[in-house]
Amino acid sequence: MKLQTKNTWILITVCVFTFMSVLDSSIVNIALPTISRELSISLTHSEWIVSSYLLVICCSLLLFGKLGDTFGKAKIFKMGGILFIIGSALCGFSTNLVMLVIARIIQAIGSGMTMSNNNGIITETFPPNQRGRALGMVGAFVSLGAITGPGLGGLLLAQFSWSSIFLVNVPIGILGVLLGYRVLPVHKRKMGETIDYLGFFLLSVTILSMYACIQFVQTGMILQLQVFLLFFLFLGSFLLFVYWEKKVAKPLLQLELFRTKIFSESLLSAFLVFISAFFYTMIMPFYLQDIKGYSPRNAGLIMMVFPIVQVILAPVAGYLADRYNKRYLTIVGLFLLTLGQISYFAWHLDTTLAVIIPSIILSSVGNSLFQAPNNTVIMNAVDSKFLGIAGALNALARNLGMVLGVALSTLILTVSITKMNGHAVSSLTANPGYFVQGMHLAFGFSAVLCSIAFLLTLFAVRKKKKE
Repeated sequence: MKLQTKNTWILITVCVFTFMSVLDSSIVNIALPTISRELSISLTHSEWIVSSYLLVICCSLLLFGKLGDTFGKAKIFKMGGILFIIGSALCGFSTNLVMLVIARIIQAIGSGMTMSNNNGIITETFPPNQRGRALGMVGAFVSLGAITGPGLGGLLLAQFSWSSIFLVNVPIGILGVLLGYRVLPVHKRKMGETIDYLGFFLLSVTILSMYACIQFVQTGMILQLQVFLLFFLFLGSFLLFVYWEKKVAKPLLQLELFRTKIFSESLLSAFLVFISAFFYTMIMPFYLQDIKGYSPRNAGLIMMVFPIVQVILAPVAGYLADRYNKRYLTIVGLFLLTLGQISYFAWHLDTTLAVIIPSIILSSVGNSLFQAPNNTVIMNAVDSKFLGIAGALNALARNLGMVLGVALSTLILTVSITKMNGHAVSSLTANPGYFVQGMHLAFGFSAVLCSIAFLLTLFAVRKKKKE
């Protein structure tokens, strides 16, 4: 097999599992009412089907990134693909909540193994002059998986049972694994390496306590004892994690990576952008269906505009990243993305698609121009021996951004609508006018996040130019 052709097949294999891993973090949401009804569980309990998947991924990414650097990124990636398929099949055949959550955890472990090593495999495979385009395609499939979920899930539910949203992964995953064993490179294990399991435990406690704290705040229990205890548990475990990582000989996370300013700034920008992206993902289905009156199918098609533009522009953005200054491209992308968030303020009760679609396209263009160059900057900023952990950190920033985007967008909408009503409401869209005002407030916060990322990158580039 020619080298160039082999590289293309490696990219296809990585993109397939990247798409499915991210897809399964968003496709489940639209099926929760159906799953709750058929398994006879409350909607509150059904949230574990979503949260267990995201939390396990967040907790495990750095561990699997380290394992990838130690045992070989492709080896961990292929093992993750097999676990993901097994987990998907078990999800499809689950008959109660406990079985489904356990299956989701297995699926998430496999997903974490693939997500943490995908960028590292691509960076090692492609030469610098092609790396931007390759990482751009991976970034496009990340966005495609995140935004496609609700639309694809709705189409599957219209024709099949809820298990189809999981079982559809099995045949595609089997083809991906077979292809992976055919084309992915083989690396020898690094001798003398140890795994920092205490660091993994402390990081997991940090993430889980932070998530639990946010969940309590969402339910209005801001001044309750549980919230204070969880906050101090989060703060204490985080500080212990940092202390231990500085002390241990072979840390889970090499903190010296953050001394490289370009790495830290680019990672923070990615984190802020993914929080912003999930404001859109959470709010849009409610706005299009409950406020504008579109059917789930048509709402899904409208939301598909974002990933379609992303897939079209990702190779272009990657090509530009390979030829021009990557930081300049991220600045342009963040500027357009911020304008896109601001344009959402033009959406009201009677806004037509002639206004809605261009806003979505503007945000997607900005996101496309940002993601590919920024991913390339992150992966190029580290030594080759840290590619696994750098890719894992990039994936962790993405997944934590997704978790916080869901939590913060829901929190802002709930608090603002409750305040306007003067009391708690059972439905956020009961008063369309109040929902639109709350939506504007949420997108205002999202625009601020994008503005911070834009200014951070702009000032960093100007400072570097002066130096």
